[in-house]
Amino acid sequence: MKVLPGVFTGFLLTFAALMFFAQSASAEQREQLRFCEDPWAPYTLGEIDSVPEGGIAVELFKELGERLDVDFQLKLLPWKRCLLWAETGDYDGVMLLTRNDERAAYLTFTDSVHEDKNLVWHQADRRFGHSFESFADFKGVRIGVTAGFNYGERFNQAVDEFDLVVEEAPNILSNLRRLDLGRIDVFLVNKPAAEFSMVEFPDLRQRLTYADGPFEALPFYIGLSKASPVIFELERFNQAIAHMRDEGTLERIFSAQPVP
Repeated sequence: MKVLPGVFTGFLLTFAALMFFAQSASAEQREQLRFCEDPWAPYTLGEIDSVPEGGIAVELFKELGERLDVDFQLKLLPWKRCLLWAETGDYDGVMLLTRNDERAAYLTFTDSVHEDKNLVWHQADRRFGHSFESFADFKGVRIGVTAGFNYGERFNQAVDEFDLVVEEAPNILSNLRRLDLGRIDVFLVNKPAAEFSMVEFPDLRQRLTYADGPFEALPFYIGLSKASPVIFELERFNQAIAHMRDEGTLERIFSAQPVP
């Protein structure tokens, strides 16, 4: 049977319209999950109260979004607010963090996606009478830490046991600058975070170095809010993480150094 050109054209337009609405309905049904983090270079780059501009954790969530068929709405918040809103369920989870008992009260943790350890940064020309092989070696030393960071239970116990002097600053770069000025004696932070913070300050980097220290590598996790239905998707997250690990995708993401 011969189909008239006008009828055929109308059929095509109707078919295209149906496909468009089907795709739109599918997009609307795509799950949307809200995750937060604070600006934590090189893992998240950008300003407070904005969408992150990039970073290792952002690349991780881009990959997860494709594998889980989820639209992740990412936001940079002050760290304490991010944790609070994950606790209340205003956000479905936290993009990247370490585990401690306090956080475990309101977060369910995925399988680990990475691990790293804190180093003991100090002035390059500074000489100490010990090599910081144990936490006892920190006695009498002014220790810089970043507010809200988790340094592990062993460090927390050592602070009490040895009456260690710990001074907080709001971020990594401010601690590195305090260290350079001699306002603290050592600063505790992992190498990727410290190196990235000094990319634009090569003179500062030349004046500082680090010792290995007594810290063990801590796993990094994605935190799922126990106040959100997202916890029922834990197995899906873990399956995606396992596939990414087996394929080498996690190693590729975490070994990349984002551009500041």
